[in-house]
Amino acid sequence: MNRKTWSGLILAAILAGSALAAVEKLSPELQRWLEDVSPVLTKTERAVFNKLQTNADRTKFVRFFWRMRDPYPDTTENEFQKEYEERVRFADRTFGHYSPKRGSQTDRGYFYVVLGKPLERTLFTTQSQVWPLELWFYKGAEEYGLPGYFYLIFYQPEGIGDFRLYSPTVEGPEKLVIQAAVGSAQSVDRASALKAIKNVSAELANASVSYLPSETPAGAASFSSDSIIASIRGLPEKKFSDSYARSYLNFKDHVETEYTDHYLQSAFRIRIFREAGQAFVHWSIEPEKMNFATQENAIYASFELVLRLEDGRGTPVFERTEEIPLRVSQEQYRAHERQRFAFQDLLAVVPGDYRAMFLLKNKTAKDFSSFETRITVPAEDASPGLSAPLLFYSRSAVPEAQKRNLKAFAFGGQQYLSGARNEFPTAATLGVFVQARNVAGLVPGLSATTGLAFVLDIVSLDSNESAGTFPLTDIAADPGDPATLLVSGTAPLKDVKPGYYRGRVSVAAPDGQRLLTTEEDFVVLGQPYPVIPWVFARLHGPFPGPEHFLTLGSQHFLKGEYGPARDLFERILQGRDDPAARLLLAKSLYGLGLFQESLDHAAAVFKRSGDREAAKVVALDQAGLKDWTAALTTLEGLMAEATEVSVLNLAAECHLALGHPDRALSLLQKSLSLDPDQPDARALEERARKRLDQR
Repeated sequence: MNRKTWSGLILAAILAGSALAAVEKLSPELQRWLEDVSPVLTKTERAVFNKLQTNADRTKFVRFFWRMRDPYPDTTENEFQKEYEERVRFADRTFGHYSPKRGSQTDRGYFYVVLGKPLERTLFTTQSQVWPLELWFYKGAEEYGLPGYFYLIFYQPEGIGDFRLYSPTVEGPEKLVIQAAVGSAQSVDRASALKAIKNVSAELANASVSYLPSETPAGAASFSSDSIIASIRGLPEKKFSDSYARSYLNFKDHVETEYTDHYLQSAFRIRIFREAGQAFVHWSIEPEKMNFATQENAIYASFELVLRLEDGRGTPVFERTEEIPLRVSQEQYRAHERQRFAFQDLLAVVPGDYRAMFLLKNKTAKDFSSFETRITVPAEDASPGLSAPLLFYSRSAVPEAQKRNLKAFAFGGQQYLSGARNEFPTAATLGVFVQARNVAGLVPGLSATTGLAFVLDIVSLDSNESAGTFPLTDIAADPGDPATLLVSGTAPLKDVKPGYYRGRVSVAAPDGQRLLTTEEDFVVLGQPYPVIPWVFARLHGPFPGPEHFLTLGSQHFLKGEYGPARDLFERILQGRDDPAARLLLAKSLYGLGLFQESLDHAAAVFKRSGDREAAKVVALDQAGLKDWTAALTTLEGLMAEATEVSVLNLAAECHLALGHPDRALSLLQKSLSLDPDQPDARALEERARKRLDQR
């Protein structure tokens, strides 16, 4: 490996931080927990748990698991956990006598811990006609796809070993009958088996053919029984939300232990709109409830919002953590206490495909919510297109003093009041906003504002019937981008029945042909409900501007796009001296191989602030310029303060270049003891050993 590639890897290591810890062996307590909850663990929960590397993270996950199943989270006792653990204890005591496994791990144990105690449990263990078996009768949860009532049969094949679940479809009544009961010389067929079972119990005979009490199939066994069994095995996926698990891997290091009992569901909505040609991600986060504290005459809470973007390889391209202190008067709180609270904001994002992850922590109440989604930010081009629709409740003029600033869901001097849930009461007015780009040339000879029309079609998702077509007549050019039109309008819902709907916004030609279409779903509620959120949103500087240049430059840099990153950081420094932008510029210049320019900027930051990151870049630049002695001087100062694998490796490279393989080897051995999984460091270690052998 050449020196430039190796130093580039060191830079990447400096930026990425330390390596992941080694996988810790699952503790006996956690192994027992995993066995106990396997029947009610969703596929996602199991996959996430298996990826966790430390018992501390696994224990934290266990607390989330129980919390998300607590039917009354505001009480001190978790009723689900108490009931489930009692079921496991009963199953272990009762069903393990004929099996080497714990009772809860047998077929009877599985269905008992999932379904609970049956309405009736009839034992047929001393009959001469049938093998030992049990008939269980349940009342089913129809909301999860189970019938109102159903049977289950467990039997002991040939009277030996554990009881197992019987399948009327696969096995049939013949499997339940002792051959001697129908005559030793006669083979057991379906008719003779049913006759023998009916002599024991008519109810058992019916259940042996179908687990559905109301069904009496003729001939072959009914497939209803297989459907019932499949529905029971699929209950965890239907009953329990595992959205917390999908985000846990990303945010486990951001959530302290005291938060783990307080995960809140939230509604989220993300949209991409453009400002002066630049793509911005707008979002709204609405927790299912908000917890505040009281101090004198004020209501307050302190929040922390973590936003992270990763590219398709899982590499972070942006992460921001911000504090959000909220303080309102008693009067303000009472005026809004029935409304959902919404955090809304925006972020400039460079083109690409990303996984966006959000974590919202209430540091006052010690609860949190998280969400992740995939987003695609398209590159700017000249092709016609429509943004996703923004559905809104109302809009208002932005104050004159704020018109150049940016704010979530504010466009062309109008602030749109929108929410994450897209719920509208009956008789409300539905507002729709879209951005239309480059639509002027869709029909030759027609202009975008006079020849083309924008229309909203509302279609019922229940019946697929139209609920009306409405013109969108508020059309204006975007002040910052003449190629973009800001299109909006409203539709009264007074004649729209409660239900689920899809709003389709289209660009229509004069003959009514829909040329471009974009759509968004919404709900019309049957009962009055306060759907309009109480919004908290930050005001940002204008675009173009240094705030957004820093955000975009950081993303370009982490994507390895050093040229665009350099341009943006230099634009910031043309207007003001910004140490963060200057350090990122130094890193970008290093990535471009411009070591002296990078050194000038990094050294300026280090001289002013003593910043450790700046010192690392100084050392990299000095090594890039082959000033090994100067690089070692800088690195020795860093090593005196703290031990970092990347710094040890760069110092070893410098020692090798200066002809000191013994010192290089010592540093590399220390580095590899901290993180053994470093193929490139091991290759450098081998070089150092060969140099020593050649002496």
